Amino acid sequence: MAAFSSIIPTIILLAGQFFEQFILTLLLTILAVVFGLTVFICIRIFVNWLQDNLEENSHSFRAKLAKKSRYLTAKFAGRKNVLLEPQFVENDPSYTADFWGGESEISEPLEPEIVCENSAAVAYLYNPIALWHGRLILPLGEQRETYGSVFFEVINAPKKYQNFIGKIAFLKWSTNRQVQFFVHAVSQDISFTKQTQKSQKSGNIHPDRLNGWRNVGPLETLAGSRHEDSVTVMLRRPVIVINDSSSSDRQELIIDREPVQIIGRLCALVSILQRQKPDSDKFIVRHFSKTSQQFDGAAEIIRIPQVQPDKNGIARSTNHRIEQSPLNPDGWYIYGERDEDSIFVVQAIEPRKIAQLTPDETHFGLKKSLAYLSSENWQNTTAEKGQAKRVLLSPNDATENTAISPWQEGDIGIVIHCFGGIGGKKGESAPLGIVTGHFAFGVAKVVRDRFTSELRFDIEYKQVYAHNPDGIVAGSSKWQSYMGDLQRGWLGDRPVCDIICKLDCVCYDYDFDGIILSPLTELNQQLDIMMARYRSGDGTGATLVTPATSCVQDSSQAIYATIKKITSEIESNPQIQDWLKTNPTDAQTQRFHQLVALGESLEKVLIPLGIVRPDWRKNTRLAGIDSELKKTFFAGIVNLIKAAISYRTMLPKRTQDEIAKVLLKQGAFLWIIRTNQVGGFDPDIEPLAPTGL
Repeated sequence: MAAFSSIIPTIILLAGQFFEQFILTLLLTILAVVFGLTVFICIRIFVNWLQDNLEENSHSFRAKLAKKSRYLTAKFAGRKNVLLEPQFVENDPSYTADFWGGESEISEPLEPEIVCENSAAVAYLYNPIALWHGRLILPLGEQRETYGSVFFEVINAPKKYQNFIGKIAFLKWSTNRQVQFFVHAVSQDISFTKQTQKSQKSGNIHPDRLNGWRNVGPLETLAGSRHEDSVTVMLRRPVIVINDSSSSDRQELIIDREPVQIIGRLCALVSILQRQKPDSDKFIVRHFSKTSQQFDGAAEIIRIPQVQPDKNGIARSTNHRIEQSPLNPDGWYIYGERDEDSIFVVQAIEPRKIAQLTPDETHFGLKKSLAYLSSENWQNTTAEKGQAKRVLLSPNDATENTAISPWQEGDIGIVIHCFGGIGGKKGESAPLGIVTGHFAFGVAKVVRDRFTSELRFDIEYKQVYAHNPDGIVAGSSKWQSYMGDLQRGWLGDRPVCDIICKLDCVCYDYDFDGIILSPLTELNQQLDIMMARYRSGDGTGATLVTPATSCVQDSSQAIYATIKKITSEIESNPQIQDWLKTNPTDAQTQRFHQLVALGESLEKVLIPLGIVRPDWRKNTRLAGIDSELKKTFFAGIVNLIKAAISYRTMLPKRTQDEIAKVLLKQGAFLWIIRTNQVGGFDPDIEPLAPTGL
């Protein structure tokens, strides 16, 4: 017994030593793995950097062999298409005040000869914003129907259905198989998590009315995203109208694509003459005349309300000295509706200049275009407050037709959107000096303007947008709603860069003897799924942003999914392979090979370390969506490793630059629209360029 009792301490001692050695070995293993991964990442980053430089040099060398590169920076004047030198603004602190005029400079009111106060007399100068236009209304629990239909208050309708205006219709999804696949794929039971409740307390807006609902569809998440029924949308055509013969009060509208968010009922094109009275929000404007192509139409008094500041004390827009804006001579598209006094009240503005197809600067040659993206695109951002410019980047050398716009009516381009930060007295905090910004994709179409008959861009964003305190809703949104909204838009308080890419291999469909492949349609579908999942938070009610998980990561996941799906369909279809072999010189074959090369180049950007993120491979979980998994140190390490694997898509500006450079190298030309807190003048804020690292 004594011998046994003497052995026990020895066993305990040995067990303790073994446990210590086990813990020490485990820690050393973890450190070795972390160190090895760090070394691997550093080496891979260096290799990628070296490859990028070699590739750029090879592009430049080939261009020089073909033809000596020439660089032109053009400023188009009027209709003469004359190339002029650009005007650069020095970073002078007094510049902004000089540009806008001193605070004490108040011009004498110049009353127009006639100010029309009869709204009916100028009604012809306004156009409806959309053919099918209405307000989404979320049904009460007992009013819900299958497939997640919602109510739709009709604001405008085609001539054939004018009797619908003012009525409430049922907005329903088509029973088409592909449409129903989308609806079922994103429908979720919604139950708020602790993280969602915590986010609510911090001021973010979440879909409270949907909490506890089962099988919530994408129309319901769109209608119920805010606390009130305030989401107004346009319906994409075709819209199938069904009148119930048994009930004159029941009309149904059947759609096959998600509605697009817009704001306002009517639109006009005006130039602002002056404020009617010093302390008034009423302004005298001149309408655009289609006959003279000048702002010499009827004069009218409208209201441009001063919106309330957000919780940080920053107003999204200001009407202060808007009539002195450098963009005012080119005019503004104003969106809104008339109040009880029949005065038009502006809800959103859009500078005409940024939608026009005449560039302020043009840069030719791949090397010069890449250099502009890297160092000049966001140059002097603070000094250029209140201004906007359009820049054309072409990877090809200048030709005798360089003064002609490359855009034609009906052309479609992919939009790569990024915005920066807010500085100044009321500016945002920027931890470690990093201005993150925001990233999104979109689609731009060249259309004929209804007011001027000139060609212009119609931009629609695909906003993969986290829940926020402003009530900005993830989904498809027209430029005037996302950017120009006086209450929620970013035009007036942030610097913004929209890069529009025209590349035929992406923007046009492929027809392989009846087998249709559409990269653009596939990208839209992937983004539609992302946006719907963001609204519901995959059932948690929340999408939240952290340094390692953001809209950039999830938008990039949509591109990755598009590339892999198109590639998979082509590789697995022998009929397409036979067509390509039979038609090796066909233009469509050349476009297809360009698409394959583009996909390979984009993969290097999206997964620079060659390791596909598990959540991207399975497409099951989104980076911005919280789960109720226990938060641990190791979970944090896993998230950081995921971010490192796709490090080029961590920050919006870096992602925008990398994708734009790939497109340039593939032969695309880029159209850049840059705005810097455009509209009225707020002296307490200034634009800050986003950080690219």
